[in-house]
Amino acid sequence: MPLTFPSHAALPLPLKLWRPRWFDGVALTVGAASPDLAYALDGSGLPVFPLSHRWPGLFLFCLPVTLAGALLVRRAAPVVAAHLPSRPAALALRDYGVLGATRPALAVSAVSALLAAASHLVWDHVTEPAPVLDLASTAGGALAALALAVQVGRHRLLRAWHGAPPARPVRPGVFWPVAAVVTAASAAVAAQLPGAFLLHTTGARLLLGLALGLAAAAAATKLRPRAGVPRR
Repeated sequence: MPLTFPSHAALPLPLKLWRPRWFDGVALTVGAASPDLAYALDGSGLPVFPLSHRWPGLFLFCLPVTLAGALLVRRAAPVVAAHLPSRPAALALRDYGVLGATRPALAVSAVSALLAAASHLVWDHVTEPAPVLDLASTAGGALAALALAVQVGRHRLLRAWHGAPPARPVRPGVFWPVAAVVTAASAAVAAQLPGAFLLHTTGARLLLGLALGLAAAAAATKLRPRAGVPRR
């Protein structure tokens, strides 16, 4: 199976570059990872896996998880992006703050989520029988995702599609310590959960832990916005 992120995102994301108004890039990215997020619940007794990797799971698991995840990404994006480095310039990382100002139609986000999750299932099905193909697709997908990010950043496509990112307070002395502590705590908890010895299970939990750390840091930064220096 290709790496949950960023490899899986490489397959559906070209749809956004092809028809930016037809697709929701956030839903494409989260949706491409959504089937594997069920691994985080390994040992919980909830019937989410293997449901998430079956076609009914696209609607019963992947769609609601993606829509909820995309909403959280959009809420945190302006503050998180404001704290990202300006280098390398080709990635234009701070432009991603504009995602917080975008509100695609629900139908656009839903279709994007389903297509991305479906691409995940198809890719897994093709690569699973051959370990060598699996590793090659993981590496190739990661490189392709990086190439797409460079294409978006170098041509400032996010600004072309959605405008300039909103100004947000920058408080690195708050943001980064909170992000580090919450992410590290999440990793420590992940190491003690059932199935921690499984790479795909712990990988999904670490990915969610990183997301939780960034979201917590964004929330902490917003608590005293006047104390920070606005950055676009």
